[in-house]
Amino acid sequence: MTEFFKRRFGFFLLALFTGLIVGVTTVALIECIVFLQDFLFAREDNTDRIAWLANKSDWTILLAPVIGGIVVGLILRHMPEQRFHGIADVMEASAMRAGKMDVRSGGIVGLATLVSLGSGAPLGREGPAVHIGASITAWLADKLGLDRTQSLALLGCASAAAVTASFNTPIAGVLFALEVIVGYYALRVFAPVVIAAMGAVIVRHSIYGNGPEFTIPDYAIGSLWELLAFAVLGFVAALVVQLCIFLVIITQRGWAQTGIPFWIRPTFAGVLIGLVALNYPLILGVGYEGTALALNESLEVKMIFGLLVAKTVCAAVALGSGFAGGVFSPSLFIGAMLGGGFWFLISLFGENLVSSQGVYSVVGMAAIASAMLGAPISTLLIVFELTIDYDLVIAVMLASAMASTSMQLMPYGSFFRWQLSKRGINLNTGRDQSLLRTRTIDDLVSDNYIEIGPDASLKDVEAAMFAVKSYVAVIINTDKRFTGSLSTNDIFTGAADFGRDEACSTVANAPEHAIPTSTSLLAALQTLNELDVNYAPVTRVGEEHTEVVGVVYRSDVLSALYELVREARAEEYGVT
Repeated sequence: MTEFFKRRFGFFLLALFTGLIVGVTTVALIECIVFLQDFLFAREDNTDRIAWLANKSDWTILLAPVIGGIVVGLILRHMPEQRFHGIADVMEASAMRAGKMDVRSGGIVGLATLVSLGSGAPLGREGPAVHIGASITAWLADKLGLDRTQSLALLGCASAAAVTASFNTPIAGVLFALEVIVGYYALRVFAPVVIAAMGAVIVRHSIYGNGPEFTIPDYAIGSLWELLAFAVLGFVAALVVQLCIFLVIITQRGWAQTGIPFWIRPTFAGVLIGLVALNYPLILGVGYEGTALALNESLEVKMIFGLLVAKTVCAAVALGSGFAGGVFSPSLFIGAMLGGGFWFLISLFGENLVSSQGVYSVVGMAAIASAMLGAPISTLLIVFELTIDYDLVIAVMLASAMASTSMQLMPYGSFFRWQLSKRGINLNTGRDQSLLRTRTIDDLVSDNYIEIGPDASLKDVEAAMFAVKSYVAVIINTDKRFTGSLSTNDIFTGAADFGRDEACSTVANAPEHAIPTSTSLLAALQTLNELDVNYAPVTRVGEEHTEVVGVVYRSDVLSALYELVREARAEEYGVT
């Protein structure tokens, strides 16, 4: 049966099943969050959500995030890495681990996200939905024994389905999966991802219908001269995202300096969120209500600036303190408020010279999301499919491009890439280099070397090498300790300088000129280049001393690198 799903038609059916199951899982997460919000905030079924938030009692708004923080902290206490996983982990699994993920992490993330957003944490549900779906498909890929390309394709299917079911944006979901998660657009991956998005659409439309997430008036750009203003808005959006990431860093460092246990931190963050929400309740949860009000020009300027600051600060504090959630929805909220505030500032120079406030809110929403996610193409389509308004295409494209470009010139390329950089992973160097870091030199270790004492003469070492046709000699002293190595080239050079009767230790390379076991192919090649040698001893640190387990040769490393890249390209494009 497993062989059936590895074939083209069978894999398409598997992609459709993935879209359906991830779509159902995402919708279930949405409904559970809403249910918990209604319970904690005591909302009546027939009450308008905006009016309900605006008229809640102070105690309800204050206590709900605190209760959520307590529960999230207890969950966090049992997490091995003291954090919840998200899209950055899916990107890492795609680039570094051939799509392999721990399915249990998805369940924990789902529970923590439910509690976090249900209690009012100002974060998004889409990122966790992507991770939950990806963990499910990683489990499926492992059980079915899928190869690397199929595993990555299934990971892309899950990501596309989660975004589609969350936003009702199938086109954006497909491109997000290819642009951010998988990293390439080969047809062998594109087709099943499209099928998975179709499955998620079926689920989404069956439950919520086919309407856009935000209903807005027909907006249009007043003048092409405003394109300059939209470009500036894109640059400002990049600055705001840089500030948001910096606030997350400051929050994490601040907690570390206080010494407060990590699992208590969400409770204190819940207190801050609750206090801020007393005056700005629209920041609570996903925040689509506030985003919709900004897009429809239903907020006063003072409230827009207040919500912009409140959401930015509280979202950063929530992320830095351990709450579970994503950055999709906060980006849309912050962007809509930033656009509205930017419109007010521009209109001070003459209100008749600019388009309406709603235009700038739409453009700001796209600019912030592009900068935050590092996925300008996907973000463009998300905004268009959310609003079903394509009249602003030039402005949205320009601001998004400006925001994304500006981010590359600033300290943090995107929120996800910043998260990965903290773990020593840099996808800016390309997926190929990331792939090369996944393979080690362990299979390339050769036993084609000889062991000699430090007092052996160059003449004797040369004779011993010639006898067994070896290129490398490793020096081991009387205490069985590794003290250096040399090659035939070192012997020839040393003999010319000191004579053939000189001790080999005089011309030997230091023991630091070695490579530890399980070093990646890329790191091994970099070490060989830095040492300017064609070989290096491979060592393992034992209980008493460093042990030489073999030798790795530059030629073998280069051959393995070439073969690895060739296999990856063959899998991606379906060639042999």
